[in-house]
Amino acid sequence: MTEDRKRLREELVELLGEDKIRLFITQEILAQRFIQKHPIEIRKALFRFKSLKTLEEQRAMVEGFNEPMARAFVCSLLCGSASAALLDIAVGALEDRQAGKRVLPNRLIK
Repeated sequence: MTEDRKRLREELVELLGEDKIRLFITQEILAQRFIQKHPIEIRKALFRFKSLKTLEEQRAMVEGFNEPMARAFVCSLLCGSASAALLDIAVGALEDRQAGKRVLPNRLIK
């Protein structure tokens, strides 16, 4: 597991709990099926996750997912079901939040 994926995993564990993350990872094939059927929804969720800068906002977002969407979201980030570009987006969001930065689409507010 790369350093970026480790950091994302820690963040997702904080949001959803260790047991859920482990379960979702073991169910990766179900996540892949969901991603194939709903690629736009997954992509939108990943971009939306990027725009959220507090843990509370991120938690509210992922708690709003139904189980198939949550599984697909987690696996897209941790199991390689997402492209490297989407992983970079999520890592950027994590770094921005940790730095206390707020962002708008295509604009950083200092």
